[in-house]
Amino acid sequence: MEGDSEKERAAVNLSRYALACHASGKPIKREDIRGPVMAGLNSRSFRPVFDLANAFLEEDFALKMVALPQHEKKAARSDSANANASKTVNRWVLQSVLPDEARERLDMVLAKDEKAILGFAAMVLSLIFVNNMSISHEQLVLYVRKLGPPACVFPAGEARDMSVAGVATDVHLESAAHAAIAYLARHSYLDKITLNSANGRQGFGETQATQQTADAEGESGVEYTWGPQAKVKFEMMDMARFIAAVSGQECTPDFIKAVGRACGQNISATGTVE
Repeated sequence: MEGDSEKERAAVNLSRYALACHASGKPIKREDIRGPVMAGLNSRSFRPVFDLANAFLEEDFALKMVALPQHEKKAARSDSANANASKTVNRWVLQSVLPDEARERLDMVLAKDEKAILGFAAMVLSLIFVNNMSISHEQLVLYVRKLGPPACVFPAGEARDMSVAGVATDVHLESAAHAAIAYLARHSYLDKITLNSANGRQGFGETQATQQTADAEGESGVEYTWGPQAKVKFEMMDMARFIAAVSGQECTPDFIKAVGRACGQNISATGTVE
């Protein structure tokens, strides 16, 4: 029979595992929780242990585990591609429970690479945001080339190869753009959607293997939209404020309405979708 001490121990282990995943930028996975974290406990203990771990995280670190949304799954000319998507949550990430005012006052310090990646991701996501939440592969490559991805999204050797003698050729720029897009997809900031009306093929997410295959076959009929990480880390009102800041405009109610029309949503002044 399972006692409170066993569940509390498992909750502490889950809290540590969640913090480790957060530090490494990886999602918290259900299979890992059921394995070493909850060893010796039955499946009915999952929810009590999860809730207790969330209570520990919220009290000690002002964080909580929130579900990562499902990957987008769309096929060309199909309005029901998500109809049979599983409702079971299998991945979570940590999210701050502090109100916006408190986070601003704390002046949180991010590592240099983390700041560069978040800034780059925000720029890419803002472009998709004002393009009705979808962008073609060709357009995205063009935008990313203009933005110039941060070196930290590439492996060390690859980053050096792309800046030989400080010269960036068209080949380097194109390769860098593809690598940066693959990085964002691999970390669930982007979802890749393959549109093919002939056979209804559909794809989501990204891996190195699928990226190499796509490069070889061409990327016609491919679009990108926000991935699960983007939906958790960037709320719509946050993105509206970001777009206002980078464009040098005030985030007025009229500006919010205009941005909402561009992304196909009616965003209220409180940041919710009406």
